[in-house]
Amino acid sequence: MLARRLSVATRAVVGWTSRIFGELREQGGHAVREFQARPEHARWRAYALGSYGLIVVATLLFQFYDPNPLGAVVRVQRVEIPRSTYLFVRNGSRKPWKGVKLTLNGVYGYSQEVLPSGGNLMVPVDQFRVVDAAGVPSYAPQGLDLKALHIDCDRGSFDAKDAELKP
Repeated sequence: MLARRLSVATRAVVGWTSRIFGELREQGGHAVREFQARPEHARWRAYALGSYGLIVVATLLFQFYDPNPLGAVVRVQRVEIPRSTYLFVRNGSRKPWKGVKLTLNGVYGYSQEVLPSGGNLMVPVDQFRVVDAAGVPSYAPQGLDLKALHIDCDRGSFDAKDAELKP
């Protein structure tokens, strides 16, 4: 007896919800057809696809952007005996660098003709120099605070900032 009442109640609830959701389905279908018939629908679709396309293009551009096109590795090595500081520069690219110029803190320079692919350059800070108008070189002091290193060669350039120059 209880099962029969439960069955009747279940059928009533199912019938009632089917009627409500059936009407909603019809109203929703009518609204969709009406919306698609409007000319703005195509415009909104174009906006959505265009926005998606811009996101895809921007993502690809950022994927291929390389902040270090030379593949340069820069490291500072402090040595206690004798007290000195060395700048270690490595060519991590597949091609040699020609006409390599290192500029320390925008003032002192060091140059080398070629740095082969995978090659290393280990330069003491006191080897960097600046030449005055009379042609007299002045060398960087040993205790110089390293702020920036600019690497320039035939393959491009790279800037190493404060964080990369901390030992």
